[in-house]
Amino acid sequence: MDSKRVYRCSFCGKAQTEVKTLVSGPGVFICDECVRLCQDVIAKKAGAQKAQDSLLPDNAPTERLLKTLSGYNSAFESVDRAMQDVVDILREREVSWAAIGEVLSVSRQAAWKRFG
Repeated sequence: MDSKRVYRCSFCGKAQTEVKTLVSGPGVFICDECVRLCQDVIAKKAGAQKAQDSLLPDNAPTERLLKTLSGYNSAFESVDRAMQDVVDILREREVSWAAIGEVLSVSRQAAWKRFG
C-alpha cells in the first residue's frame, strides 16, 4: 500500500503543497505563513503588555472565551488526525496494537478501538 499522505498546517489548514515550508512537531504542523504571522503578533506584543497571571482571566468577554474554546477544539481535531496518521504508518509496519497501546498508556483493545 503506497499512499501519498498530505500533511496540513494545524493552524490554517493549508496543505504542504500550498506553502513553501511545513514544519512538523509532535502531532502538529505549522507553515511558514503562520510562523510569519506569529512573529508579527509576538513583535507587536513585546514590551507593549506585561505578562498577565492568566491567558484568559475570569472577566474575559464571553465571545473571546467561546472563540478560544473553538480554537482548542480545532487543535484537538488536528492532533487526532495526526495521531491517526502515525498509527496507520505503525500498523503498515506491522507494529502491534499492544506496543501502540503501551506508548499511549492504554490497553491494546483501547488503542484498536480508537484507531483501528
